[in-house]
Amino acid sequence: MALNKDMCGILAMGAQKERAARDFYLEAARKTRHPLGKQMFDRLAGEETKHQQLLEDWANVDVCPVDVHFPPVDKDFIKKGRAKVAEKVKADTGDLDAIELGQEMERKSIQFYLDCAGKAADAGAKDLFTKLKAEEDKHLALLTDLYDFLVNPGLWSVRDERANFDS
Repeated sequence: MALNKDMCGILAMGAQKERAARDFYLEAARKTRHPLGKQMFDRLAGEETKHQQLLEDWANVDVCPVDVHFPPVDKDFIKKGRAKVAEKVKADTGDLDAIELGQEMERKSIQFYLDCAGKAADAGAKDLFTKLKAEEDKHLALLTDLYDFLVNPGLWSVRDERANFDS
C-alpha cells in the first residue's frame, strides 16, 4: 500500500509537530516546580517522542511512494518551535501557566489529527491519525487533571469519586 505525496507530507509535518511538542514538554519539566508537574511533563515528552517515531517509521516502511523520502526535520520549524517555547515558558512561568500552554498545544494537535483523518483516503492512514488523535485526547485529559489537582487538591480528590491523583 502506498500513500500519495500529499499524505506523506502530512506525515512529515506531524512528526515535526510531535518533536516540537516534545521540546516544549522537556522545557516545561525543567522549569516547573511541582514534582507531579515535572513527572507529567517528562511522561508527555516521552510519549511525543514515540508519536514522532511512529510517524517517521510509517512513512519509511513502503507506505510513501519510492520517490518520496521522509524529509529531514526542518531546522527552521524546530528553531521557531524552540523560540516559541523560550518565549512562552520563562523562568517566572508558573506551573499552571505551563499546563495551560500544554493544553493549548494538545488541542491544536487533536484538531490537526482530526483534520488529517478526514483527509486520508487510505484506511490505514485514517486509523493512524485517529489513533494519534486519541493519544492527544489522553494528553489533554492528563493535563486537565493535573491543573485541577494543583488548583484545588481537596476538591479534585473527591471529583468523580477518585481517592488520589492516579493519572
